[in-house]
Amino acid sequence: MPRERGYFLFKPDTRYAYAVGRIRSLERRYLTRQDIERLIATEEPEEAYRFLLEKGYTGGELKIKTWSDLESCLAVERQEVLALISRLCQDSPISNLFRERYDFHNLKVLLKARYSGQDLDHLLIDVGTVGVESLTKAVAEDDYRSMPQFIRNTVQVVNSGWEKRNNPQFIDILADCEMYKRFDSVIRPFGNHFLNGWLDLEIDLANIKTLVRVKWLGLDATLLTQSLVEGGSIKKSELFSLRETTWEATVSFFSKTRYAKTVATGTDALLKSGSFLPLERAADATLISYLERAKVQSLGIEPLMAYLLLKEYEFKAVRIVVVGKTNQLSAELIRERLPEHP
Repeated sequence: MPRERGYFLFKPDTRYAYAVGRIRSLERRYLTRQDIERLIATEEPEEAYRFLLEKGYTGGELKIKTWSDLESCLAVERQEVLALISRLCQDSPISNLFRERYDFHNLKVLLKARYSGQDLDHLLIDVGTVGVESLTKAVAEDDYRSMPQFIRNTVQVVNSGWEKRNNPQFIDILADCEMYKRFDSVIRPFGNHFLNGWLDLEIDLANIKTLVRVKWLGLDATLLTQSLVEGGSIKKSELFSLRETTWEATVSFFSKTRYAKTVATGTDALLKSGSFLPLERAADATLISYLERAKVQSLGIEPLMAYLLLKEYEFKAVRIVVVGKTNQLSAELIRERLPEHP
C-alpha cells in the first residue's frame, strides 16, 4: 500500500513576502469555468482573443484571423508566466526545473520526428532552458555535447529503447520516466512538503493511467515494467501485481488510497464506453484540488509553483477549445475533453 513519506515542513519563508503578494493579485485573473464556457460559445476567433486580453492575457499586438492563430496568444502568455516566476522565485533550481519540462517535451517531439520522418515543428514550445533552435540542431546532427546532462541521459535511454521497440509511443514513455527521475533528484533534496506531495501525485497518477491502459489494451508485462515510474507513494511492484487482477480487485486496491475516486470514476467510464478521457479528467481534478491548497500559504515558494501549474491547466483548457474550434467540434465534444475542475 502507499507509504507515508517523512516530509520536511518549511516554516514561512519571508523571502517570498513580495512574491506571494504579487501572485495573490494575479490569482484573481484565473479563467473560471464560466470564462471557458464563454470561449466555447464564441463564434469568431477575434472575439475570443479580445476576451482573453480583457482577462489579463498579454500579446495585444497579434494578428488573429483564425482559431489556430490563438496558439500565438497562448505562447506569449506562457512565456510571460514563466518569466514572472523566474523573476520572483528565490530558489532558481526549482524554477528552472519547471522550465525543463518543456525541454523534455521538445526533445520528445524532435526524436519522434526524427524516427518517423514527420515534420512536427508546430508542436515545439520554445520556453525551456534549452533553446528550440539549439536542441533541433543537436538532434539533427546527433551531437549532444553542448546539451545539459539530463538531455544526454534521456537521449541515450530513448535511443536504446527505440532499437528494442521501434515504436514512437515508447519515446514518450521512456522520456517521461527520465523526466520524473530528474524531478525526483531536485525536489526531494529541496525538502518542501508541498512540492514533495505534488510530485507524489504526479508520479502516482501517471502510473495509474499507465496501468489502466496496459490492462485495457492487454499489453505485455515487459512494457508495464518499463513504463512505471519509480518515486511515487505506491510501489511499482504493487502496481505491477494489479495487471492480472480483475477490474473489481483493482478498484478495491485503490479504494484504500487518496486515488479511490479517480480510479473508480475512470475505470467505470472505461468499462462502459471504452474511453480513457474520464480517467484523464479525474486525474487532473485530483492535481488541481491539491494545487489549490497553496492559496492558504501566506509566505513561501508554494503559491508561486501552484500558480504556474494551475496556469498550465488553464492553457490546456484554452488550447482544447482552440483545437476543437479549429476542427469544428461540437460544444459538447469540446467540454468532454476539458480538464475536470474539482
